[in-house]
Amino acid sequence: MTTTEKIAINNDLTLKVDIEETDDNIFLSLQMNNQGNCRLHWGLSRKISKIWKLPPSTSWPSGSIVFGDSAIQTPFELHENESRIKFSMEKSAEFGVMNFAFYYPDTDRWINNHGNNFHIRLPVPEKVRTDTVNILEETLSGEVLYKDNFEIDDEGDVSVAVTGENNAFRIYFVTDIPGKLLLHWGGAFKNPFEWRLPSEHMLPPDTVVYDDRAVQTAFMFQDNVNRLELEFNEEAAPLGIHFVLTFADEARWLNDRGQNIYIPVAELLKKNAYKGTSGNAHIARDIVQAETGRNSWTLMHRFNLGHDLLDRIEKDEEGLALIFVWMRYSFLRQLDWQRNYNTKPKELSHAQDRLTLKLADMYINFPDSREMISLIMSTLGRGGEGQRIRDEILQIMHRHHIKEVAGHFMEEWHQKLHNNTTPDDIVICEAYLEFLKSDGNLDLFYSTLEAGGVTKDRLEKFERPIITHPDFIPHLKDALIHDFENYLKLLKSVHSGTDLEGAADAAGYLMDYEMREHLNFIFHSRHDASVSLIKN
Repeated sequence: MTTTEKIAINNDLTLKVDIEETDDNIFLSLQMNNQGNCRLHWGLSRKISKIWKLPPSTSWPSGSIVFGDSAIQTPFELHENESRIKFSMEKSAEFGVMNFAFYYPDTDRWINNHGNNFHIRLPVPEKVRTDTVNILEETLSGEVLYKDNFEIDDEGDVSVAVTGENNAFRIYFVTDIPGKLLLHWGGAFKNPFEWRLPSEHMLPPDTVVYDDRAVQTAFMFQDNVNRLELEFNEEAAPLGIHFVLTFADEARWLNDRGQNIYIPVAELLKKNAYKGTSGNAHIARDIVQAETGRNSWTLMHRFNLGHDLLDRIEKDEEGLALIFVWMRYSFLRQLDWQRNYNTKPKELSHAQDRLTLKLADMYINFPDSREMISLIMSTLGRGGEGQRIRDEILQIMHRHHIKEVAGHFMEEWHQKLHNNTTPDDIVICEAYLEFLKSDGNLDLFYSTLEAGGVTKDRLEKFERPIITHPDFIPHLKDALIHDFENYLKLLKSVHSGTDLEGAADAAGYLMDYEMREHLNFIFHSRHDASVSLIKN
């Protein structure tokens, strides 16, 4: 099979590349306009990389010379009005890319794609998948406490197991990734989220210290797989280890879809260890780390993390249940809604939009998971026009000449809305409306707050605290009730995913006239005890 591509070198020069492949070999032909005395400066790598490897000598065309430790320079042959080079090389899983530049020795000039070099993708042998899981099973000794398999980028699989025997833990690694592979790892001793340098007595042979947090241990290539074992005494064993993979002769990091990999060790013996699948155990740890860490944290951060975790979970029922429990705890105010960070309403609503749209897309594509997806969505607001929360409270204050002066309820609430609006604001608005309708009854204001889960103590502990009682101004009563009833609708449209009026407005266009009439009747009669909403 022969393929042809053209690579634009600059405005005046194009390189024609013909690649012919057989089962075992590659025949490569490069052609371009006559360039006189020109050399191809080239080397090979597994992927596009600035780290080149010296090609096998059998693939060097006539006249090639070594340049440094990792490159060859091959002169182009002049044929009529063309400059040409032909290569012949064996297919190799180790080499998938030819990296190259042009060098003109007469003028000491380089053309190297502005320092990025040029690249030709080479055919590689079809990879025969090695069953690392079965190979791992045959290797294990002792009680199996943990077992998992990870896809490492598109390089291959890594199967890992942890066993316990004779008061010791042993971690087994088996991978079909070829090459001089290294385990770049560190220990988690006080909590599962830290990455620390292991003690010297924990280090196996062929281990070197990389920096003040990590060491690198060489794999052993045997029977077409790379293998490694780590052993820890039970008393001194870490809670777990974090690792990525790299190569002894190539500066490239391999991980699990952009994430470091965590393997529990002593943590496996704890009574409160996560009992679900190992993949979801990683997700649970990510959630716990984010929720209990010292970093700033708000609903916006929680929603963004939830969005990213759903990419890893997809339709896994256990993983979706984990997300639901997490979001339900948040919904019930059992988790911080704001910690050391100010979030603009538009930033919060954008994070909600991303998460709810992700869930809506999953609802369409994963019909078997719809029940759990619906439960998650019940804990979220719709997002929508968050910026209006910030704009309209100011408009209300200006319309009624309410001054933005410290020491007043409206200004304190206004500051909270500007910097950290949350579903608490729905309850505050409902309580303020009851206060207005009752001609300034403060007891009713605070009892309405408490009924909605917002105590006076909670008001005072906001990062933008509300510590002043609301003022009742008789001549503004009706106008403020009108404005804040509309403002309440806005707050619910952003923060509440289960608000009947908001849901009816959003879905109304899908209903026929009769259905809309029924829904309007239910909505307008929902607080009238004399009206039966159920037909006999």
